[in-house]
Amino acid sequence: MNIQPWQLDMLDKMMQYKDKELKIFMSGRNTGKSAFSAQAFQRLWEDLHARPVERLVLSEGTVYGSCYYCVEPYGGSWLEMEKWVLKTCGESTGSIWAEEKYKHSANPGERWYGNNRKFWFRDEADRTMFILKWR
Repeated sequence: MNIQPWQLDMLDKMMQYKDKELKIFMSGRNTGKSAFSAQAFQRLWEDLHARPVERLVLSEGTVYGSCYYCVEPYGGSWLEMEKWVLKTCGESTGSIWAEEKYKHSANPGERWYGNNRKFWFRDEADRTMFILKWR
């Protein structure tokens, strides 16, 4: 095996780090860059969504002519909140504003919807439970 002069130079420089930790990131094919990138993205995603709930903004809106009680969380993990609402209030058919051509448009009269960074509850008691849970 022939070692190129630049490789010998690099090895000499690396040997200077005897008492210190040296990390090398491989950048060739099939070296695990994709797995590393996926881990970094997952960590970033978790950090962004792990903020505490800063505040809950309450409002009311109309969906298919029916009054709904809304809560817009600032901070917190939307995914965790959505899991809790699914467990507590059951399934929802989808987005309120989805166009008819999409499969996940909402059906009238659902118990709750998630849309536009808000949770829309048909019953004020469901919104109150949400507030008590996430405040």
